Amino acid sequence: MPEPILNPERSPHQEIAELERLLAEKKQALAAEGGATPEREIFRETFRERYGEILAPKTVSPLPPQTLPPDELAVHVRELHAKEREDQLEALVEIAFTKGVAAAAGVARHATPWLMDELHDRLQDRYYDRLIQLRQLKAM
Repeated sequence: MPEPILNPERSPHQEIAELERLLAEKKQALAAEGGATPEREIFRETFRERYGEILAPKTVSPLPPQTLPPDELAVHVRELHAKEREDQLEALVEIAFTKGVAAAAGVARHATPWLMDELHDRLQDRYYDRLIQLRQLKAM
């Protein structure tokens, strides 16, 4: 059973390891069914299943518990407001890799809700690329 999503003791490396494990399980299940889905698409589905609720717009799910102290959250939100849209997304991705997906989602939700959907899409690709980069997966 996976660890709770909003576990502040989990490092980004542990999140990546969990995603790798979930991806392997999903690939194995699809292989047993005879499916020929590209690995990147399987990963996107796995990521969506794991983090879809936390990265959902505010109207779909209730606000998750804070994963950052309020003063640190406020600092990140202020920094985001001073950046252009692309830089905002890059800053959120960096938060996800250093403090976890839940922390990045909390900052995005407090900064501006439109960031959530773009953050979700960006993180799916970046986490997949990070797995490839760490040589935990072979690129297909």
